[in-house]
Amino acid sequence: MKYETYTAYDPHSVGLAESAFLTVWSTLSQWHDSLVLIGGHVPKYLCGEHTQQRALPRPVTLDVDLGIALATDSGQYGNLLWELQGQGFKPSPAHPSHFEKVIGGFTVPVDFLVEKPPRTSGTTQIEDITASILPGVERALATARRITVRGVDLHGARQELTARICEVGPFLVLKLRAFGDRQQPKDAFDILYTLRHYDGGKDAVIAAFTEEAKVGNPAYPDALHTLKKHFTSETAPGPVKASHFVLGDATLGESADSRFMRIRLRQDMFDAAAQLLKAVAA
Repeated sequence: MKYETYTAYDPHSVGLAESAFLTVWSTLSQWHDSLVLIGGHVPKYLCGEHTQQRALPRPVTLDVDLGIALATDSGQYGNLLWELQGQGFKPSPAHPSHFEKVIGGFTVPVDFLVEKPPRTSGTTQIEDITASILPGVERALATARRITVRGVDLHGARQELTARICEVGPFLVLKLRAFGDRQQPKDAFDILYTLRHYDGGKDAVIAAFTEEAKVGNPAYPDALHTLKKHFTSETAPGPVKASHFVLGDATLGESADSRFMRIRLRQDMFDAAAQLLKAVAA
């Protein structure tokens, strides 16, 4: 689930989603080399110390998205379904690739995504679970960065884990492709936040994005099309929806400070997209 503005995200629910990731990752240790975190948690982990003061709000998400390798094999260690159910996550009757756990009336979903060319949508079986098909997952798996993640899991246990996190090049490709599909404000914000605050700096972001073109990431053509269609002016959907996620609807009584910030966010989004387009055209 995605909301159109940052203020719609309840901090408690956001915290549950992060605790769900810690719970699942600690449970599936024998499959770590075949898994990578993608989706809304990624900007937080790629962008350095999250306690630093920043103009943008912190990334938020209400679910956990895990890329999984097509050839995943449990061998003698049991199976994914048993391990997930042992932590209280059960397959969703409505969405085959969702595992869900209800905590205090709030449902926390965990989704598995896999690349299976030439198919670009639908689902497939990975061992004993169902995964949604998504181009670009293999690049996320191949380039994943190992990052230390700390927090409290769903049982209240403090965890310190080394997790495989989607790197910035494949992540931007996946997020741009997603924005092209559904134009969700949160996807635009995740792109903006990552472009602004990636811990390797803007030049590293640009280099990583152009590398995805060179290596033939199958999701890259859609990502490039999205950049060209939705990010080429300050009033295009990408910049407008990124600012909307942060500030909500523009109103007649909006303060001068809010108007200035809205314009600044749109400019930043447009400028960053222009730099990416210039780099890939070179």
